[in-house]
Amino acid sequence: MRYIVLLLIIVSCLSCNKEEEEFTLQIGEDFVESTTKVYFIDTLTVKASTFQFDSLIVSSPNRLLIGAYNDPAFGKTLSKSFVQLTNTIYSIDDDAVYDSIALVLNPDRYFYNDTIPIQQFKVYEVLDDIESDEGFYYNTTNFNYNTIPIAVKDFLATPNKSDSLDIKVNDVFGLTLFNKLKENDINSGSEFLDEYKGLLIEANNNVNTTVLGFSTDSFLRLYYTVDDNDNDPEEKTIDFAINPSNTFNQISSEKSGTYFENIVNQETLIPSSETDNSSFIQAGIGIVTRLDIPYLKSLNDISSQGVVVDAKLKFSLKENTYSDNLYTKDSLQVYIIDNKANVLSNLTFDGETPIMSTIENDNPEFDSGFYTINILPFISLKQNETHEEYFLAIYSQNFNNSVDRYIFNGNLAPNNVRMKLELTYATYD
Repeated sequence: MRYIVLLLIIVSCLSCNKEEEEFTLQIGEDFVESTTKVYFIDTLTVKASTFQFDSLIVSSPNRLLIGAYNDPAFGKTLSKSFVQLTNTIYSIDDDAVYDSIALVLNPDRYFYNDTIPIQQFKVYEVLDDIESDEGFYYNTTNFNYNTIPIAVKDFLATPNKSDSLDIKVNDVFGLTLFNKLKENDINSGSEFLDEYKGLLIEANNNVNTTVLGFSTDSFLRLYYTVDDNDNDPEEKTIDFAINPSNTFNQISSEKSGTYFENIVNQETLIPSSETDNSSFIQAGIGIVTRLDIPYLKSLNDISSQGVVVDAKLKFSLKENTYSDNLYTKDSLQVYIIDNKANVLSNLTFDGETPIMSTIENDNPEFDSGFYTINILPFISLKQNETHEEYFLAIYSQNFNNSVDRYIFNGNLAPNNVRMKLELTYATYD
């Protein structure tokens, strides 16, 4: 009870004394005969570094990511989609006549980088069964495909419009499929997949354009007509839907000439001191900011017994590293990792509610958005000697289904934008 009341008094006084670095609370004699001091500490070192996960699980995506763009910091980023198709119709009228076939991609409004240049998509037939022995797919998973495309489409990207992108597939592919259905060579889902393993959709990666998002309710549509001799020919269609369970985005990057070109595995750390005092995040590729607080034990040097009652980590976006096309989000995910970069859990308040970073304020003078994270639960964990080798990993939302990227100032940046930890420490001896 004494500890709870003490915390209430400290919190009350903190709200009235935010600018003081140290102050004394005289607690009434009826409660306890002691003097409590509260320290505001923002000088503990925060070490920022960058690493890259060996791979990301990208099974059952909520969007198809297709495109390529160049970035001065991250190199070339490429994303293509392996898609398995499914259908439930295996018969066509005897007097039906083939018309055409098209892949219909429905945009989900996601884009990253410049949408002004002409985009080019290519579609290929996958030659291998799209399946995984492990039950999931990674961003590095690959399957063989016929390198001669069955469709090529040049277009202007309009991601903020709801219009679908229709990519005409060549008639050799379409007519062959039509005849197999009409002649009952395909009579079930398994027979269909024996003949048509899937599609690969990719962008022309020789130009700097954008990465576009499309919903997984996109489909392949076969058009044909039926003439009953009494009326005009009736137009009909068969849709081959995407099977999300065996669909994934293969996301990769060409890192030559970047800070990340010498990464061997996810245990390779790049200190911010070696990257122009910066740390990085890139979704889809698996690049993550790691944070360490190595000298937390120095709090034990304070002579009186005490406790950390508040801990806020603050960091800012590097000036001129983001734009309307290379945009950032207002919140980031926070995880606890070990010294081998294995993710142990979300950082949470109560074991259930994840802690997210939030934009606290903007500094127009320095064009830097400031993020704040309440890391009090992590500080409490780190003070346990068995958890000294725990670290924080920060990465963006939709980390497996986007290519969002961030560049942050490190702890040695100028004071007004530097990464720092603000602790409130109360002694009660």
